[in-house]
Amino acid sequence: MSSSTPARPLDVPRDGLPSVTNEDIDDAVARLASGRGSMAVDTERAMGLRYSNRAYLVQIRREGAGTFLIDPVGIEDQLEDLRGVMSCEWILHAADQDLPCLHELGLYPTKIFDTEIAALLLGYKRVSLQALCQEVLGWTLAKEHSNADWSQRPLPPPLLAYAALDVELLHELAEKLTDQLVEAGRLEWFEQECEEVRLHKPAPPAKQPWRRTSRQAGIRDRRALAMLRELWRARDGVAKRRDLAPGKVLPNQVLAELAARKPRSRSDVVNSPLFRSRQRKRDLDTWWNAIDIAWRLDERALPERKYTEDKDPYPPIKRWDRHDEAAAARWEVMRPKVLALAEELGIRQDLLIKPAIQKMVAWTGWTTQEELVSLLAKNGARPWQIKQVAQPVHAALQAAKVL
Repeated sequence: MSSSTPARPLDVPRDGLPSVTNEDIDDAVARLASGRGSMAVDTERAMGLRYSNRAYLVQIRREGAGTFLIDPVGIEDQLEDLRGVMSCEWILHAADQDLPCLHELGLYPTKIFDTEIAALLLGYKRVSLQALCQEVLGWTLAKEHSNADWSQRPLPPPLLAYAALDVELLHELAEKLTDQLVEAGRLEWFEQECEEVRLHKPAPPAKQPWRRTSRQAGIRDRRALAMLRELWRARDGVAKRRDLAPGKVLPNQVLAELAARKPRSRSDVVNSPLFRSRQRKRDLDTWWNAIDIAWRLDERALPERKYTEDKDPYPPIKRWDRHDEAAAARWEVMRPKVLALAEELGIRQDLLIKPAIQKMVAWTGWTTQEELVSLLAKNGARPWQIKQVAQPVHAALQAAKVL
């Protein structure tokens, strides 16, 4: 599937570097409305630097209109016309990364073409935008600015060129990948996967996000767990006020180490080797106040050592035979069959059918192929996945006499 065209570097947009649109949004909307067809869309955020996952730049390219770099900061209440003109098909790469922050701006597509999903279904080994542009189109895109601070203003020309290039080739890439999907007989698969991403509802935030850090640090003392919880909440408040990523205020590892030490006084915090830098000492009172809250809690108010709300509902697979021998037998046949099917199709097994669905089906069990089809559909498998998986998996379990 690789292109025979020699790779050529593309460092600046072929039509020149577009200016940034902010208060002049009406002109950009009018020009976009005069264009034709789908819109290539991308965003730039400041993940790991800022508190929110908001879009600090929205890149849009449309045939007949050109490329636009829209700075949405401060004009969020002026985007109504943009929302109307963008109610069409979008071409994106890794759409699940961009759609949430676009939805925050009230921007929704009627259909999407995700070039990453297309590449995965076609069995490409490297599926980054840079890799696909090089392999499919013969263009090399620089990616050295992917972790830049997109919240800075003004954005320097090298960042603007990088941002514009992210949508420069999406139309051409989508056209080539469409031809390949049709040739492979997988266009319907692709459309189902794209629609799943477009309509996907984000998972609710974890009710106790600090629990993951406690598990990683091995904290089991209930008072220390309370300290970690209060420190986490205090840090989140500081991060939100300063619009900083929480890890920039204080890393998770430091929070965990401080909680595990269970400081008895403010001086214990001040003298801790964890707070030698001036930046970390800035919020010493905040950290001590959080710890003091945890010390004052009644024993009955301390967090439990075990938290089961987000726990996997199934026992560890290696112990299935102790809980349900039939489920263990189904898994022993089903798992390698799914892996073999994915290998035959040349795609990843988690794209063929999510491991969570595989585990649920094996644990629940079924009697007829029709029951298996219903079980897969009920738990989120797409029609193309069910068509590829249900019959061969059912037949394999029948042959192994585990149904």
